[in-house]
Amino acid sequence: MFDIGGPELLLIILAIILLFGPEKMPELMGYVRKGTAKYQQAKDEITNEISSITKDLTKEIPKDITKL
Repeated sequence: MFDIGGPELLLIILAIILLFGPEKMPELMGYVRKGTAKYQQAKDEITNEISSITKDLTKEIPKDITKL
């Protein structure tokens, strides 16, 4: 998606360390971990909702066709 390679990732990590300092890294990583978990949970909920809707629609389509 973003096509970030090893050197770019290393540069980003170095910039974060320089901006926030090594003592803030555990706190920042905690925020990243929580944000990633919330993103994954929201993604799973959306996927489940879409699956549920498509299952309902595929059940209703044959009923509508037989009425024709």
